Formats: sequence, structure tokens, C-alpha cells
Amino acid sequence: MKTDFTRQIYGEAKHLFAEGEVEVLVAQPSFLEALPQQLDLNVQLIHLPTGIKQTVGDFPSQMENFIAAVIRLRIACDKHYLNKY
Repeated sequence: MKTDFTRQIYGEAKHLFAEGEVEVLVAQPSFLEALPQQLDLNVQLIHLPTGIKQTVGDFPSQMENFIAAVIRLRIACDKHYLNKY
């Protein structure tokens, strides 16, 4: 149940920015060498028009970290644009 909800939110979170507006950086571990507890689950998002970055590694999966990073980035970008005008 939790996984289905997480996937649904992930799908919605991807639409908070226009396509190509955000660069997504995630760790690409070598699964043959890394043990599960050694995998880097951090997700970093960069909003290309403003250069604002958000890095999240608070959750046990990259998908959950991506969701949190997108939401935090959306808030940071909205604050940036509100303060600009």
C-alpha cells in the first residue's frame, strides 16, 4: 500500500516543474560492489533557470528523497520569484 501511494505521489511530483527545467542528480552505485546499507540514496535537484539546488537524503529510498526534494525545490523557487517582484 505504501509503495503504491509513493509511486502515485512520485508521478505527481514530476509535474511540479516544466520538462527540462530541473536537472536530477542521483547516485549511480555499482550494485555488484555495494552492500544495501552502503548505497547512496541522496537526490540533488538543480533548478536550471535560477541555479537553486536541493539535496535530500532523509528517507530510506531515492523515490521518497526525490519527492521531498521536488517539493522543497518548488517552495524555494516560489519564494525566490515572490521576493524578486
